[in-house]
Amino acid sequence: MTERLRRRFFLLLCLWTLTATEGASLPFAGLDDLRGPYEGTGVAGEALHVQPLGNAGKWPICAYWSSARMESSPWLGFGWSIPALESRFVPLDARRWAFHQPDGYVRIFVRIDRDDDSMLTGGSAWTAVCKGEVIHVTADPHDGGPKSEFIFRQGRLVRMVCEEGDFEIKYTGRTADRIVSRGRTLLEVTREKSAEDRVRFRFSSSRSPAVAVCRPATVFGAQGSSSSTASQELCLATLKTANGSVDFTYGGERDEAFFTAGGTRWTWKPRSRRILTCGDWSYTISAPRQAEGMPSFDRRRADGSHESYACDRKTGMFVQEFTNGTRRTYKVFTSGPLAYRRARWTNETGRDGSSVRTDYTYDEAGRVVYRRITRGVGRQSETDEVWLDSAGQIFRRRVNGEEVPGK
Repeated sequence: MTERLRRRFFLLLCLWTLTATEGASLPFAGLDDLRGPYEGTGVAGEALHVQPLGNAGKWPICAYWSSARMESSPWLGFGWSIPALESRFVPLDARRWAFHQPDGYVRIFVRIDRDDDSMLTGGSAWTAVCKGEVIHVTADPHDGGPKSEFIFRQGRLVRMVCEEGDFEIKYTGRTADRIVSRGRTLLEVTREKSAEDRVRFRFSSSRSPAVAVCRPATVFGAQGSSSSTASQELCLATLKTANGSVDFTYGGERDEAFFTAGGTRWTWKPRSRRILTCGDWSYTISAPRQAEGMPSFDRRRADGSHESYACDRKTGMFVQEFTNGTRRTYKVFTSGPLAYRRARWTNETGRDGSSVRTDYTYDEAGRVVYRRITRGVGRQSETDEVWLDSAGQIFRRRVNGEEVPGK
């Protein structure tokens, strides 16, 4: 192969690399751990559904449904939560507190001094100070990232200052109903009642708000985590957004329960709450190898295709393996207090010994602004670099250090 043909062939490979490979997009792209290792699976192995409701500025608002959640959302009913409106800081025992973050992630804080319950720590960058009914939480990353602050009053989040903006959460009684930033309402919850619908909610003050309709439904295990009974509970039945409408159903038997959103169905064991199937995937979940780790996941289809997933939460290292022998390892990092995880780098190795490493750089809004792809076989390697604008369009490209005209 001539040098010219070899370069042309490599450019085609680079363009192919920019599209999705087997396994689709990386997890944690704009959402936190609750998105799970696979769509439909939480970090503990529970059945999970993530439903976007809209944006409050740079802050994406989502609703989560989980088979492990026994509580009822004050807005959407059994099994649901809207973390942005349900964030709280609550005691667990004599020396531990739980910070339910506005993205759904739960961070545990412990007392620093046994004789002083006003100072708490939630990790290397997280501290909390308790003064009466006010709790002030601070995240000050050691890597030079932006400092973030959360103010709680009587356990409820009332203000958040972070990379995504300066937000206040307003309440009617004990229920949050507005998110305000510098005097501007970014999200508002409006309740409506009608003879046909038990409850109807409208989220956001935009021209195309999400409209949720809740009706009584028979759900499995609503009485507790070890229950084998079904009961009538208020549940989200329909959610209408600018992207269309999604219908939800619930139910189950003594040894299996299900949740359906649109055309996708999740099933799980009621006692363990762990997922069994999601669509045409069947799941096998293994216990974590260490206390700080996560369960290992393996999922398969009837046609023999399969994917496996493992993660070390302490180091942030993830591993995926696919049917064709491809193995993907990647490193993620948390930017801002909302635990949005972004890939720092990925590395894919094929059965033939080939490898593709991709490194990412992001702007303040979390968009990829630079990406370097290094593709190699044996001792040979090629490097493709691209620079992207705020719309995700490539405006500059360099291959093996040489500029590519027109990009």
